[in-house]
Amino acid sequence: METILSMEEINNENLRMHLEEETLIYLNQYPKDINRKKLLDMIGKDFTPNFPIDKNILENRNLKKIPETILIENAITIKRETLKYLPTNDEFYSSPIIEENIATVLPYATPILILHHSLDQKWYYIQSSFYRGWILKESILLITEQERLLFEKPEKFLVITSPLIPFHDTYLDLGTTFPILGIHDEFYEIFIPTIEGIQIDILSKDICNFGYLSYTKENILTLAYKCIGITYEWGGKNNGIDCSFLIYSIFKTFGFLFPRDTKNQEKVIGLRKINLKGKTELEKKEILDSISYPAILHKAGHILLAISSTQIIHAYGDAKKVILSSLNCYGTNLYPLLTSISCIIK
Repeated sequence: METILSMEEINNENLRMHLEEETLIYLNQYPKDINRKKLLDMIGKDFTPNFPIDKNILENRNLKKIPETILIENAITIKRETLKYLPTNDEFYSSPIIEENIATVLPYATPILILHHSLDQKWYYIQSSFYRGWILKESILLITEQERLLFEKPEKFLVITSPLIPFHDTYLDLGTTFPILGIHDEFYEIFIPTIEGIQIDILSKDICNFGYLSYTKENILTLAYKCIGITYEWGGKNNGIDCSFLIYSIFKTFGFLFPRDTKNQEKVIGLRKINLKGKTELEKKEILDSISYPAILHKAGHILLAISSTQIIHAYGDAKKVILSSLNCYGTNLYPLLTSISCIIK
């Protein structure tokens, strides 16, 4: 299998995307503290659901009690959990599938930084490497900086190579990594975060790989096909997946650190980008016939993995799952809606 990019080249791509996209954060470069004005500015820029919101929910952000200087704490998720735009479990649906208070899912064992806490003491305002927002305190473990770095930059690690694997009382996401303590014939001995602290556990070798997978066409397609049939859920809630998290997870398995939202993914993903805006349907088909596959296709609010000039794999809300389909999907001709192509093959 021919390797498309080396790990060094993938790291260079990560650095490029980091410099071009402000939502991508290197936690180890984050300051040890921030001031009140900076935090208020960050929270003020966050998306707010477009609904009448109870003033108690807004007050729960605890903005009046932010000290002048906030010392940042280290933490890690102890289960797969949704990150919210506001510190509440109230739901704000703008359509049957879109719950506007859900920012994203944070996979189990995601290192994070704690910036603030809610008035009711039930929520933390946190920063991950790809998103910030509010998460329930019960879903995270406070750890030291050294423990955070153990999970963020381990010397030896495994990567999960199958989607949504049941693990204790949570699920493991494709692309999640764990530090390795020991290697045995059929399993790895690993460090995991639990409610009691960092502990030792084991994982079978058939659901993971030692280090990131080699970035090859065959491996991209293998991972994508494994995801077919996974339930579609907005933001990845309820042990589901959405279109942008599908792409994020597949490519994280190779070591890529993509943005989370579709608009930011369209902005920075790709070794080469092709703008399709203003092109006719025939011109788009001709361009699709001329590129190498797999490739990533974009339309407003949606992202798709193309495995040929006519076939796509994507997490599709109308289908309520990840599907393999044509570009005439569920009776909808997607060609006129395509806005760009991210070429992921040299």
